[in-house]
Order: sequence, then structure tokens, then C-alpha cells
Amino acid sequence: MSGAGRARLSGAGRADGIAVVARCLALDTLAADTCALLHARGVDAILLKGAGLARRLGTQRHYIDVDLLVAPAKFDTAQRILTGANYRPVLAGARPDDQLFHERAWLAPGPVPLVVDLHRGFAGVDDAERFWREVRSTAEEMPLVGRTVLVPDRTHALLLVALHAADPGKADHPRMDLRLALDLRTADGWPAVDDWRTVAVAAHRCGAQEAFVLGLRTTERGRLLAAELGGLPEVYAATRWLAAQRSSATALSLARLTELPSARARLRHLRLRLLPSRAAMRYFSPLARHGPAGLLMAYAVRLARHAIGLPRAVRELRAAGRASRP
Repeated sequence: MSGAGRARLSGAGRADGIAVVARCLALDTLAADTCALLHARGVDAILLKGAGLARRLGTQRHYIDVDLLVAPAKFDTAQRILTGANYRPVLAGARPDDQLFHERAWLAPGPVPLVVDLHRGFAGVDDAERFWREVRSTAEEMPLVGRTVLVPDRTHALLLVALHAADPGKADHPRMDLRLALDLRTADGWPAVDDWRTVAVAAHRCGAQEAFVLGLRTTERGRLLAAELGGLPEVYAATRWLAAQRSSATALSLARLTELPSARARLRHLRLRLLPSRAAMRYFSPLARHGPAGLLMAYAVRLARHAIGLPRAVRELRAAGRASRP
């Protein structure tokens, strides 16, 4: 490659890096402003990840949205406050079952599309109320763009890293965060095994122990740590094991079917997963935005993808079954 070509690539890389830093700064400002907005109306909010986690891990971690945790009892109030401040639901018009129960995505006002994920819990946590009390009672203040925000303490920051690794979706950074967290040392330079024992206790208190250990075991270092800690679950719900393995959506839906208590509940789940609301389809599928015909074709494509993915999903379910045996 010529010198001019390398210079163009280098310049493009610097420009991309500047854009990422600028976006993170905008997200920091949004996090601080949204926390202040909620606090002024009587709702405490905790910045779960973002700049707080980056500082905790000692890295230049980049992020794409703002994750805020509020008390489950204040969740609806917080949503009304955001609506009143011209935030808009990302999935406006969608059914509640089109979205995760523990979080809702909101588009902040302004010319740049920035998203706040408002949480009343976290993936893998069974007791959301206890989770909130634990995180809030130990939260620490952190300066951010001229304001002060609340962030999880070390114990709960490490717990969140493990839980995110257990349910990463399609993203790679949750496992990168976990590797960084496993490299953290105590003040005297020793590996922080005792810190992780405290995290395991916190996970148990809020019903997140299964997801915690699944997250740890997504890396070799984490598997060794889990063995050293001892006493952690060895049997997992199929849905959680599949999520940690980043399995297909079809496999996750089928696994959920097996966990539901009645035939009626299973039929309802199947219908909702195969036929999401029109609002959800238009958000996730560009084809669905092209009028009624496009929407109909998008539904057909969705059904076809599930059918095509069925053999793989069956293999993944069998693997989950083997992993779930004691």
C-alpha cells in the first residue's frame, strides 16, 4: 500500500475514534442529565454501566447507550417523567410482550439519536426488588460531566459484568468486560478471589446465582474461578444456558415453551413469538416499513427463518438438556 493510502486509512481511523469518543461524551451528558431529571421528581437512578463501569475496569470502554436502574415501584413514574420531558419510547406502539420485562428503551430528545435503557431489574435476576435495594444501598457517587451520578459499588459492578456475560445477545463486549474484571487485583496486588466470593453472596441474595455462574463460565478464567469459589449451581434452566451460549432465537423460544406451566400459556407464547406486533416488526425489519404488503412479507420471512432454523434449534436444545443434567 502506498504512503498516501496508509495516510488515508490512518486518517479515517482517527476520525472514527473521535466520533466514538464524542458519542460517549454525549452519552455521559445524557446519563447525568437524565439522572438529574429523575432525581428532581423524586426518583433515584443508578448508572449501571457506561462511564462508571469503564472507570471501575480501568479501561477506555466504549458504549452505545445509557443504562439506568430505578426502583421497580418507581418504574412507571420514571416512564411518565421521561414522556413529560419529550423522551420517546423506541418501540412506540409495541405490545408489552414485544420487549424485555426488566427494561424499556427510550429515545432522548435532540438532533442525535441517543438511547436510555430504563431498567427495573436485570437479565438473570429473579428478585428485582431485592436487587434494587442491594445496589441502591451500596451505590457510590461519581462525578460525571460536571454533575454527580450514582454508580454500583465494586461488588455489584462485578455482579453486573457476570450477569451481562450470561446474557450478551449478539454483542462481544460483555465477555471482554468479564475478562477485564477477572484481571482486577486487590489494593495489595493479589487476585481478587475474596471479592468474587462477596459477589457470589450478593448474587444469591437477589436470586441471580444461576446467571452469575453461567456468566463466569463463559471464559476459561471464569470457569477456574467458579471451581475455586465452590458451592455454585451446576444445573441451569435451559433458557439461561442457551442465552449464555448465544444460541438462536428459535432455540430460546422453544426452551421457554418447555418452562411454561400450561398448554394455554405455551400456545400464547408461540403466537406472540411468531407474530410480534406491527410496531415491533416495523422497528426490526426494514421490509415491514413498506406498506401493508411489506409488512405481510416481513411476517412471512420471519416464519420462514424460524422454520429454516428449526434443526439448529433442536440441536441447541439437546445440548442445553445435556448441560442441565446434574
